[in-house]
Amino acid sequence: PAAPAHGQAVLSGWRMLLDAGRLQDGEPYLAGTARTPAARLSGATAAEIGTAPGELLTVSTDRGSITLPLEVADMADRVVWLPLNSPGCHVHRELGVTTGAVVSLGRAEQ
Repeated sequence: PAAPAHGQAVLSGWRMLLDAGRLQDGEPYLAGTARTPAARLSGATAAEIGTAPGELLTVSTDRGSITLPLEVADMADRVVWLPLNSPGCHVHRELGVTTGAVVSLGRAEQ
């Protein structure tokens, strides 16, 4: 696999227990308890692309992009974590890739 360059990262993620799945249809109160979707990067990767916690981060491919608030986490450098199927973040549909793909990172316009 290709190593991510400056401004890129390897995509990581998983489906949250409470996400945009069909089992929550008709259960707005249960769905309302879900965590707010956020992108996660290491502190070093966030600094490398000029973003800070709470700012909007855009993760993109040739097919599309997802913009979420950034959370800094204790994780490997040049890896970005996204919830795979949460409100406003449908990775497979919007980016056209799955975990392990190299994606582009950028600070979104605030």
